[in-house]
Amino acid sequence: MLLKIYSAANLVDSQPDCTGSEPYGESSREIEVEPPFCRPTPSKRDSKAPRARGSKSQRRDTQVHETEVYEADVEFCSRSEAICAELLQKFVPHFTLEPGVTFQVAIGSDCHGNTLAVDFLVDGVLFEYHPVRLFKNRRRCGDFNSKREYRAYTDICHSLGAEQREFFQSAMRARLTDNYYHKRRALLDQHPVFRRMELVVATTPEEFYYLVLRRFGKNVPRTVELFLAIFEDLRESLP
Repeated sequence: MLLKIYSAANLVDSQPDCTGSEPYGESSREIEVEPPFCRPTPSKRDSKAPRARGSKSQRRDTQVHETEVYEADVEFCSRSEAICAELLQKFVPHFTLEPGVTFQVAIGSDCHGNTLAVDFLVDGVLFEYHPVRLFKNRRRCGDFNSKREYRAYTDICHSLGAEQREFFQSAMRARLTDNYYHKRRALLDQHPVFRRMELVVATTPEEFYYLVLRRFGKNVPRTVELFLAIFEDLRESLP
């Protein structure tokens, strides 16, 4: 039975359905579930300008770095993207948000003509934070390529018991994560500059901690538990 369930997880095609369906995943910067919101980005151009109020962690940072001021707003597509940006600036030396350069880096376009962008460029490595979406909203069918795939997934889920459903969803998350990575990698491989760059995709805060912050950061929390507490604190404190 488990083999049958795992085989069913392969119902997701490796290529997106471009005939009438919406763009896959984060192919457009305008299709996130969460509404966009703005956060200030630091600059060192004018050390005498007044500092704007912000979250507790932001105020602590401005007290340490007296030359930092906030003079421009950066629009994020989701709260999780804003959290990652905050943590990258806090723990990765010399990382700053520069739209189009280190943040929301355009890498091409999809079959609908929507601009495709990678979330961050960190020390020469392209980084995407992309939690897998298994559920439908008013705009799309999760990370599935089409309504047909989504219906097949939900039909199977409804036919399974709790333990089998958990196994099936875990297999499906792994499948969708693999598809997302390879689609982005294939797009990057066509780019004259980005084809030579490494791509890292994190789907959870834990993966972000191990794959990115522990690799590029300094003075990061010693344990993932401490890091998750900071992550959740930011989730609650961001506007």
